[in-house]
Amino acid sequence: MANDELNITINLPFPTAGVNFNIKMNSADGSSGTFSLNVSNLATGDAVPFTVESSPALADWVRGYSRWLYRARVSASHDADSITGTIIEGTTPEQALEGMQEACDMIRQRFGVYEESVLEQ
Repeated sequence: MANDELNITINLPFPTAGVNFNIKMNSADGSSGTFSLNVSNLATGDAVPFTVESSPALADWVRGYSRWLYRARVSASHDADSITGTIIEGTTPEQALEGMQEACDMIRQRFGVYEESVLEQ
């Protein structure tokens, strides 16, 4: 991203699904940039792990989404707590912003349709 600086923070709440997606994309000083995503319980603010015990829907979703992020110009992986990655080298700030929009759209398509909580009680 050359000498451009990027600092994006987005919170996507899904009240009926009971979760909030916290997404950050940053770069500074010519770094390629970083991406991170974690999920919190909308009611309590507590972190929700990507495990079947916490949410089968999130555990199923995280694997494919981490791979799909490459289309949004992010090379990503996940663990039980978060998705992390780097912005693909050569990505302009405008392309990163476009990628962030696509990343948010993919989340909305999946979690915007739930009519009840995706969290295990």
